[in-house]
Amino acid sequence: MAARRKKLTNIEVEELIHQLLKEKSITSEALLAFAEKINGGPFATPKAKSMSMALARKAVLEKFDCKNVTELRKNKTFSMSIAGETISLRTKEDWMKLYRRWVGVPEEERDLSGPNCINGINVLENFRPWHVFGLDSKTASKDDIKDSFRALAKVHHPDVGGDKRVFERIQKMRDSLLALLNN
Repeated sequence: MAARRKKLTNIEVEELIHQLLKEKSITSEALLAFAEKINGGPFATPKAKSMSMALARKAVLEKFDCKNVTELRKNKTFSMSIAGETISLRTKEDWMKLYRRWVGVPEEERDLSGPNCINGINVLENFRPWHVFGLDSKTASKDDIKDSFRALAKVHHPDVGGDKRVFERIQKMRDSLLALLNN
């Protein structure tokens, strides 16, 4: 059962307002503190909703300009993209894998932290090299890519205690970005 919060009286709220005005420079932090005082505590941070299988499927179908799964299976670009993989297109996991690869990082998988995460992205789940390397695809040079890779390698190389799988993934990302710039 949630604890009841004490409601402030009008007089208490007016006192808080006068305290803020005395400071002369009202900052966003001061306003937030004021709002939390009136709220009776910190505001709850809404959790991102998990993406549904239907939304992932719809986004992937749109990406390949297909109306249904049958049309998607016949799509040559799609067939080439999953060559050598077993993807049944019957589970949410399959659709999420395709969503991550072709559409983007789901909202609930952004700003993560942990041993497999770089710049808020789980590199073992999402292949987003520009984001992971912290570079702009329009302005980055080969040297920028190499410099960013070296900085990441200092943290994620197995010889310095990093995860071998994460290091291999950032190597693939580096190679992909360099190949992209060569074309």
